[in-house]
Amino acid sequence: MTMTWSPVTRRDAFLTRGTNPNTGRGLEIGALNNPIIPSGIGSIKYVDYTDTEGLRRQHAALPDRVAGIVNVDYVWRGSGSLAEVVGEVDAFDFVIASHVIEHVPNTLGWFRGICSVMKPGGVFNLAVPDKRYTFDLKCPLSTLAQLIEADMLNYQIPSVRQMFEHTFNIAKIEPGAIWLDNLNVDSLEKYNSDYAIYLAHDQASKIISEGTYIDSHCWFYTPSSFLELMEGAVLLERFDFLLTHIEPTLEGDFEFFVSLEKPQRVETREKLKMQQFGLIQDAKRLVAERQRRFSLAALM
Repeated sequence: MTMTWSPVTRRDAFLTRGTNPNTGRGLEIGALNNPIIPSGIGSIKYVDYTDTEGLRRQHAALPDRVAGIVNVDYVWRGSGSLAEVVGEVDAFDFVIASHVIEHVPNTLGWFRGICSVMKPGGVFNLAVPDKRYTFDLKCPLSTLAQLIEADMLNYQIPSVRQMFEHTFNIAKIEPGAIWLDNLNVDSLEKYNSDYAIYLAHDQASKIISEGTYIDSHCWFYTPSSFLELMEGAVLLERFDFLLTHIEPTLEGDFEFFVSLEKPQRVETREKLKMQQFGLIQDAKRLVAERQRRFSLAALM
């Protein structure tokens, strides 16, 4: 009997927007033990930064998590050619990445690698943490300069700066808890306690001396800041997708959703840029309108 899948939650629906997991070829990146598309549905394959046994060792202290870890089909750290790892180009109808983008040292290189293995017209759906409502709330917003530096230098592992900002600044708060009444943000403790500065320094030394991969949130976004960065990448011709939809963070939530599409065909780079730029302006207007409505509701 063939297994079929349909979205159960609003989140499932956003992460499968424009796709048919039951019939299409798909990649899910960083599924760990909680895939959006379960194994056995359609032709889903899983990508992670290390193999299945490596993930099991990393999470050995959490046996319930280990028991559910999916079998990793392709190992890719987000840099270099994904097509070489997969063994083909223009192969997949859709890609899903939930809370992965913030961990990737070189975002623009990651996007290019994923785009190369997608069919023209293929859809890439992402869930992205909104730094304002997670333990990243005290981390500085990522900048275009940082995005371009990571791409030009082809970061393979989180840099000293990326790791240090994450390790030192993250706060001790559950995702979404910022919405609770009477929460004093200024009084939040550091996630890594008073030892944060020393832990960050020690890990920086390991990155420099040993090339150690220290898993970190390398990037900190809001819906608006994400759009600004993608606009800059478009202008510099370092982003190949069309941004077809953004679903801003809802009240009480801590993530937003982005849908990207690989262009069906590219006549000229200038025409692509004009199309990309127009879609990003539409997305900016949507985010601004949602924010306006939210601000009005807060006054009632």
